[in-house]
Amino acid sequence: MSQNNKPATLRRFERAKSQRQQWDGLLDDAYRYAIPNHDPRGTETRGSQRDIEVYDNTAVNAVQWKKARLHGQLFPPFREWMDFTPNLDLYEKGNEDQWRQFFKNARERFHAAIEVSNFHIEIDPALGDACISTGCLMVHAGSPENPLRFEAVPIAQLIPEEGPDGMIKTLFREWRITGRQVKEKWPDADLPGPVKQRISQEPDDHLPVIEALLHEYSTDTCRYEVWLTGGYENSSDTLIVTRHYHVSPAIAFRMDKAPGEWMGRGPVLNVLGDIKTANKVVELILKNASIAATGIWQADDDGVLNLSNIKLAPGTIIPKAQGSQGLQPLEAPGRFDVSQIILQQLQENIRRGIQGPTLPPTDQGTRTATEIDARVAEHQAVELPISLRLLSELDYPLADRVLSILSSPDMAGSPYYIDVSGITSQGLSLVPASPLVRLQDLADSARNQQIYAQAAQLFPDIIGNVVNRSGYLKGALGKAGFPAEYFLSAEQQAEAEALMQMKMAEMESAQSVLGDP
Repeated sequence: MSQNNKPATLRRFERAKSQRQQWDGLLDDAYRYAIPNHDPRGTETRGSQRDIEVYDNTAVNAVQWKKARLHGQLFPPFREWMDFTPNLDLYEKGNEDQWRQFFKNARERFHAAIEVSNFHIEIDPALGDACISTGCLMVHAGSPENPLRFEAVPIAQLIPEEGPDGMIKTLFREWRITGRQVKEKWPDADLPGPVKQRISQEPDDHLPVIEALLHEYSTDTCRYEVWLTGGYENSSDTLIVTRHYHVSPAIAFRMDKAPGEWMGRGPVLNVLGDIKTANKVVELILKNASIAATGIWQADDDGVLNLSNIKLAPGTIIPKAQGSQGLQPLEAPGRFDVSQIILQQLQENIRRGIQGPTLPPTDQGTRTATEIDARVAEHQAVELPISLRLLSELDYPLADRVLSILSSPDMAGSPYYIDVSGITSQGLSLVPASPLVRLQDLADSARNQQIYAQAAQLFPDIIGNVVNRSGYLKGALGKAGFPAEYFLSAEQQAEAEALMQMKMAEMESAQSVLGDP
């Protein structure tokens, strides 16, 4: 089929694929040295050894550390990292406590459904892909008992297309799937007759498919298509699945990008030159060490010495002709002592570029409290902006997709079902509450506390007339993660203040009576 006769979706896919292939060389180098167990092209067999060319694993360890830290800071296991904040002004007055309890239950069901799923297994490789370029996570609807099923899309199958808003909302996935999996994954697939017959005979045959998630900006919805590409059982390009989603099931995210590019540029690409240089230095050091251990030897060809029978091992007696020098070691022409200094600098640059600023090693003197505070502040100043970029492309779309599945009528009988029929889009706000966000909130609270303490010290008599102390305390507790359901309502707070004033008046009256002669 010619390019002009192809369906519009497949023509769009071919254009995106041609642009995506421009990244293959760069991604090959990055994955080879940083995440060698991931195949960026999908051409190698599963289970094959891919770290043969890795001599220095500094980048491998740094990426493992980075994605584990991101996992713990953005999505800590068995902790609530997304808060449901109701806009109580939109609801009926007098039912604030009821609505608070409803959103508290919804938040607990939201996170409980994630914890019973495979989320923490699949998010890890997706974060690793984002450390290099672009990560992608698909969220599928499951059964009422286990409503969520996550799937990390390999970088080899990911073909993104950036939209006019700069976000990756349209993407394609080209891969091969067995006929048995087709029936399980897409029970509504409309397969051609010859393909059905072939699958029934050979269910483990692989079918070439293209998944297309096309964002429709006019309606802010997603059109999902699955195409069976031509060549299988002499079939032509066939559309076998068509669906529409209010929230896209695929979430593509990046830690950084360059202007005019749609693929991400993670921290690994920023230090790729140092990674390749360090790997080469270690390779040369190992070659030099092998020469130093076994040596390079020379011998006179005197007709007595047979090099084929010589084994360089301790205790070996090598015969030689009388008067000849026999077997002699050949001195290496150079030494690589300076390479250790270069290697340490390269490894430090790699760790700092991927992990961010860290404390110095313990063997470099005593660490003072001021130094630790300065290093922690420096680490947060670098890490927070980079990591918080994931909120717009990962946290919010992920929460929207999970909430759309849990609130679907198909999950009405599930213990994780969330009924949002009486809630408007303006009546609910999703607010990230992960430890990474808390770091920024705690830094703001510490700065406000310092300013308040200085003002109270300079103006102790009028500070109470300027600052709403109860409101300040409530805001500080909220930023620190204190549960909102334990705060007093406006009526309860007014009653508590009236009771406090009454007690103070009684105490003043008692003191005046005791003070009379």
